Amino acid sequence: MRTYAYRVLGPTWGVAIDLTAESASVAAPPCSARQVSDRVWLDTTPVLDHAPTDRSGLRLTPDETGWLRHGLGLAAEAIEAARLPDRHMLVTVHRVLFAEADFQAAALAAAIIEWSQKEFSIPPVAFGTSFDRAANHFVFTWQSHHRPQGAEVRRMRSARDLLGRSLPDE
Repeated sequence: MRTYAYRVLGPTWGVAIDLTAESASVAAPPCSARQVSDRVWLDTTPVLDHAPTDRSGLRLTPDETGWLRHGLGLAAEAIEAARLPDRHMLVTVHRVLFAEADFQAAALAAAIIEWSQKEFSIPPVAFGTSFDRAANHFVFTWQSHHRPQGAEVRRMRSARDLLGRSLPDE
């Protein structure tokens, strides 16, 4: 399990999130998690269904776990490229801690993106953070992972039935 501390500071305040999660390579899709991409799954049960008994973390709302899913989704392509093609990657979030007074749910996406970069040694996922003084909050701009220039996608042959006829693409 790896804990990552995400910090973003504005002119008068900032957002700080401590996120503890672990990853596991599994042969089959896990039934306890939500699918983020073809082979990346997110389990937020530990932070969604109950608060930690030692009071070292917070229970998240479904909207807040949606931000975790969004952030992991932005990193998913790079995670899949860095892992074995026949395995699924399960990310389980065990603990999230933040100051409720100075918090923006969108920062959870940034926190899990940065956690993913450290956990999987993937290239940075492009996202921007700026501070809107008039609204007194941070603005996040999201971009998906972009394949490096020159990298090609290997196309598989179309599926065929037992008689060799092409099957329709799904």
